[in-house]
Amino acid sequence: MSDLGFPPAPQHRPAPRFEPESRVPIWAIILVVVLILTGGGFLARTLLDSSKHHGPTYPAAWDARILPYTKIAEKQRGLYFKHPVAVKFLPAAKFEKTVTSDEKDLSKNDRKEIDQAMALLRAFGLVKGNPDLFDAVNDFSGSGTLAYYSFDDQNITVRGQRVTPAMKSTLVHELTHVLQDQNFGIGAKMKKLEKSKDDSTDEGSVLDAVIEGDADRVETSYRQSLPPKQRKALDSSKQGEFDEANKTYKKIPKIIVTMMSSSYTLGEALVQTAAADGGNSSVDALFRKIPKESALIDPLKALAGKTRATDVGVPKLAGGEKKLDSGAFGALQWYFMLAERIPLHQALAAADGRGGDSYISFTRDGNVCARATYTGETGGDTSRMLSALQRWVAAAPGSPAKVSRTGDRLGFESCDPGTKAKVGKDVSDQAVNLLLTRAYIGAGFVKRGISPSKADCLAHVLTSTYSVAQLNDPTFGTHSAQERARMLQLGASCRSA
Repeated sequence: MSDLGFPPAPQHRPAPRFEPESRVPIWAIILVVVLILTGGGFLARTLLDSSKHHGPTYPAAWDARILPYTKIAEKQRGLYFKHPVAVKFLPAAKFEKTVTSDEKDLSKNDRKEIDQAMALLRAFGLVKGNPDLFDAVNDFSGSGTLAYYSFDDQNITVRGQRVTPAMKSTLVHELTHVLQDQNFGIGAKMKKLEKSKDDSTDEGSVLDAVIEGDADRVETSYRQSLPPKQRKALDSSKQGEFDEANKTYKKIPKIIVTMMSSSYTLGEALVQTAAADGGNSSVDALFRKIPKESALIDPLKALAGKTRATDVGVPKLAGGEKKLDSGAFGALQWYFMLAERIPLHQALAAADGRGGDSYISFTRDGNVCARATYTGETGGDTSRMLSALQRWVAAAPGSPAKVSRTGDRLGFESCDPGTKAKVGKDVSDQAVNLLLTRAYIGAGFVKRGISPSKADCLAHVLTSTYSVAQLNDPTFGTHSAQERARMLQLGASCRSA
């Protein structure tokens, strides 16, 4: 579709880096697992103990191996470093220990919480059987990680001693995190969010997506700035890293990879959309005022200022039920869940209409369940979600799930169906590709001067009409007068947007 003026959307990348300081993005129900796997995790590393920690120290100058990439990061991001940070080059084996955990360190209670998290994933139709969630997250954390920046210690840790083309690209990514931290106080923001007792907000997950999406955007710009020969060397080097990591990723449930990579894939789509409208200054604004969670599934809607949130009280527990966790469920969670049992476009239409929600997970008679309350932005949105959830429940006969409506509120409950149940279609990667396609189509229109509101309308109309494969084909629509006429008609429907 090159005649419409936007490039094909990047496809879902199955092998992103994973910084151990990053929480599992968005999917709150397995946050506790990540805390276990990282030995106390994000909380332990970001909440400093003042009795033992007197703040980081900084070197007088950058490590000579890093210095060239500091200039690149500054130029691509449009920000400047306030001071150098320490860089540690560790042997591969020692580096591996910093990003993985030893199962021997798990207590019985830790293992119980991991099993409960897996039961919740089954209750939401996202995984089947009983894969080892500890191994899945641990393997994901260790595979393909070349370097990471610690927002706590404010230093960079690097795998090995060689600065390969892939490592150069990764260093640009990690140095972008340093720029973010020094210019927007990211570490302090993270500590504040961790101290907050408000579990109804998605702010931490969205901040994580903005952080990683921005670094990926800069890394992408760096690649595009290279001459063809160097770009080819970079691609070859990264492909080698991917091929090696992919041996591990094939063993991990697809939804785990999707959830843990969403801060990169969807975060970059959000940041690229903002950059299309106003460059680095618009991206800076995302750090100063973190957008709503719905921005991750529809960046242009957020950019056009059309998002709003309705407070929804946490569902109550009944007698004999014991709370595990609670918080906001989120549009992305609804989308991933629905996409496993109903057509993607129907799932996305339902998730798009989210006005507000909250959930509570609990145990009842030894079984793990979750209960959620939902309201749409409009009455029609609430009705659309009700219909989607009814189809979702019906798609798994005998599933311990139900949905009801009282006024403008939906009540949804689902319990673990057991390890033998057929829960879903395992299409989370396809679900993400649809989101990315819509986001990058919209960003392409904005970059060419179309208002965010009209661009959002066009992106919605096109992705509702054509397949992802068609929209990612640069030649689609260029040789068919009939198809071009149809596109013009679709475009006309957005004139008043």
